[in-house]
Amino acid sequence: MPIVVDKERKRSEILEAAMTVFARKGFHRSRMEEVAAAAGIGKGTIYEYFESKHQLLQALHDYMLAKLKDYYTEKLKGIEEPPRIIAGFLAAALASFREWEPFFYVFCDVWAEAGRAEQQSLLRMQLRDAYQTSIDDLVRVVEAGVAGGFFHCDHPRLAAEHILASVDGLALHWLYDEEAFDLDEMAEALTRAVMRSLE
Repeated sequence: MPIVVDKERKRSEILEAAMTVFARKGFHRSRMEEVAAAAGIGKGTIYEYFESKHQLLQALHDYMLAKLKDYYTEKLKGIEEPPRIIAGFLAAALASFREWEPFFYVFCDVWAEAGRAEQQSLLRMQLRDAYQTSIDDLVRVVEAGVAGGFFHCDHPRLAAEHILASVDGLALHWLYDEEAFDLDEMAEALTRAVMRSLE
C-alpha cells in the first residue's frame, strides 16, 4: 500500500524547522541540510516544497504572520471597547516577545533581506502588505474609539503608525537586551502613553 503524505502538514513541519534553525544561526549562516535535519527529512524533500532558501524565508514570513494573527485573535477575543482592544493588543504584543522569540529573530532577517537588492521586490511587498494590514486594523480601532467618544484623534493613521512603530522598536531593544526592561511594566507604561496621546 502506498504511503500517503499530508503535504500541508509536511510543509508546516519544514517551516517550523526553518524557524528554529534560522532563529538559532541566522538566515545566511543556516544551510538547507540543517533545516532538513531539524525537520527529520532528507535535503531533497525540502526542494519538493521550496525552490530555494530565499523562497523558504518568504514562505516562513507568511507562515509566521498567519500564526501571529491567530495569536492576537485569541488574545483579543471578546474585547469590544476600543481602549480595551488597544490595551489588550499592547499587552499581547509585548508578551509575544518572549512567547514568540524565534519569530522575532527570524523577522530581523526578513527586515534585512527586504533591503537587499536581489530580494527587495518580493520581500518588501510582503512586508508592506503585512504592515498595511496591521495599520488598517489599528486605524479602525482608533476611528471606532473616536466615534464612541473614547478618543480625540485628528489623525488615526498617524496614531496607528506610531503604535506599531513603538512595538517594533521595543521588540528590537528587548531582543538585543532582555534585561533592558520588564515586559509587563513596559506594556503598562506604553499603554498609558498611547492612551494619553489618544485622549
